[in-house]
Amino acid sequence: MIQDYPPISGFAMEPWLLVRIAREVAAANTIKLEDPPTPFKTSRIREAAQGMDIGIFGGLGGVFLLEELMAGATGAMTGFAYPEILVKIVKLFHTGDLDAAAEAFYRYVPLMRFEFQEGLGMAIRKEVLRRRGVMECADIRPPGAKLDATTTAGLDRVLAWTLKAK
Repeated sequence: MIQDYPPISGFAMEPWLLVRIAREVAAANTIKLEDPPTPFKTSRIREAAQGMDIGIFGGLGGVFLLEELMAGATGAMTGFAYPEILVKIVKLFHTGDLDAAAEAFYRYVPLMRFEFQEGLGMAIRKEVLRRRGVMECADIRPPGAKLDATTTAGLDRVLAWTLKAK
């Protein structure tokens, strides 16, 4: 897998370069995009690949998943406290039910966005997983951030909205 994540690598890979790597390195047949705008870059990769069999997965907390799929992505490889929702969106999209995929996606985008906060995302995700009964303790080891009262109140609100009866 080729991971395109400039904040860590220090280098933004252009679509033509990602395709060239995939073409020349047999084991590198999948790309994980984390260089926004990921839907736009997905389209450019598909154009440059000219039908090559390349898997493209979005990251970035899933916040562009639907648009990535519409641009030709295969799916997502990302953290989110409701992975079953990511699976549902991808399955619905691949069966051709764009409206149902969009409904599922847009219902959870506020939580995806909230959870994806730089520096706090892991603490938020672990707290949601704790509330879901997946883990008993949501503590983050230092130097990881701990949720404060303001963030917890924001999480309560976004969860209440996201999970309200549809």
